[in-house]
Amino acid sequence: MNLIRQKYFKIGRCIYCDEATNRLTEEHVVPFSLGGNAIVLKEACCESCRVITSKCERNPIHDNWAEVRAALDFPSRKRKLSEETFPLDVILEDGSKTTIDLKGRETLGLVQFLEYNPPAVFSPNDYKSGVIVTGGKLIGFGVNKEDFIKKHKIKGFRLKTIFKGNDFEKMITKIAYCFTIACWGLDCFDERYVLPAILNKKDDVGYWMGCNLDGKIIPFIGKQSGNFVIQPSIIQYESGKRDVIVGLKFFPASEAPEYIVVVGSLKSDFEPIQ
Repeated sequence: MNLIRQKYFKIGRCIYCDEATNRLTEEHVVPFSLGGNAIVLKEACCESCRVITSKCERNPIHDNWAEVRAALDFPSRKRKLSEETFPLDVILEDGSKTTIDLKGRETLGLVQFLEYNPPAVFSPNDYKSGVIVTGGKLIGFGVNKEDFIKKHKIKGFRLKTIFKGNDFEKMITKIAYCFTIACWGLDCFDERYVLPAILNKKDDVGYWMGCNLDGKIIPFIGKQSGNFVIQPSIIQYESGKRDVIVGLKFFPASEAPEYIVVVGSLKSDFEPIQ
């Protein structure tokens, strides 16, 4: 499902703690700062849960993805990204080292994507806690790399990306959880597997989230247009239990990894709308 039209769903209670208070805020399925205006859950998050769940977005979005957001003119409530400069440590053709300060549209728009095995729920005997990173993929979404190298007479460059805790993985898991609710409502769940990780109550995000390596768990998203594509799937086991698995790909026209999240199980009498 490629989210291209803005939609709103009124929930009426916190999707994380289930409390129905008078001070419920909206929740974006994809963070606003990544252009996430496609689906908004209204009256869906209490203040205490908002403080907890929003923290996972700070490091990946505001730190690691600031450059690409500036290059692609993504929105920001507090920062003027178009006016910020982004330093790049380079080695010039003559062997000297220097730092180039660039504006957003002058940058390579670099993003470091982490890669993982599939969610550990499919091989639970090998899992302990947290996540296991198996690799990384550096992709540029800004100016043409060859033109950039020629213009600045660059031999090489160095990029430092700091991933804090499991924030990137929790952000993906949170997006998948919110997307399921936007599609089928909060009452579709029999069990919500990912809630403890999202609320920092359990260090098991890698048990439910990982990469879609071979397309055997759910179909590949493949290359598509847009800033992100999210698609839900349902796996039914011999026991009759049905699990919701959400696939997610940022910048789907690129070679970015495809992530999957086993969000939770569906109620036996719930019939999803496709």
